[in-house]
Amino acid sequence: MVEELISSAMHSTAQGFVGVGCIFVYFAVMISAIIYRVKRGEHVHH
Repeated sequence: MVEELISSAMHSTAQGFVGVGCIFVYFAVMISAIIYRVKRGEHVHH
């Protein structure tokens, strides 16, 4: 699925390519924040 998204972005306009890039950056930041919060233990409420 990711491979198809990247190949479609390569054949897209400049705006489409930038949009797909921003989506990847957003997901990377979101996953990093999730991992950080899990390591700190903020997901556990006692």
